[in-house]
Amino acid sequence: MSRRRSGYHPLESTHAPRWLVVRSMHGTVLEARRLGDGEHLQRVFVAEILRRIDAGWRVGEFSSAAAMFFCEKESERCVVSIDSTHPLEEQAHGAAHLAGAPVNPQPRPAATRRR
Repeated sequence: MSRRRSGYHPLESTHAPRWLVVRSMHGTVLEARRLGDGEHLQRVFVAEILRRIDAGWRVGEFSSAAAMFFCEKESERCVVSIDSTHPLEEQAHGAAHLAGAPVNPQPRPAATRRR
């Protein structure tokens, strides 16, 4: 018998901060709106899908397990998601913050090549 992990449900109502974020397919934040504490996230997710459809967007693939969906209108394509982190703050990935690593390390200078 295998044990199951407790599932993470990104659309469960919570008092933790959440943002409705629209990004271009290049990751640029186009829109961001802080959601109210305790807001019904499933309702916000479905309402945003319906709002996009009413505005002429074609909704493509979506995932309530990831709280995101893709949509396109003419030549514009974007991804809409409900995020648990502020969309404009830099995020450290993995355990980098535990090692004291910088969030955005500066690129190393290119090695000079001998001839």
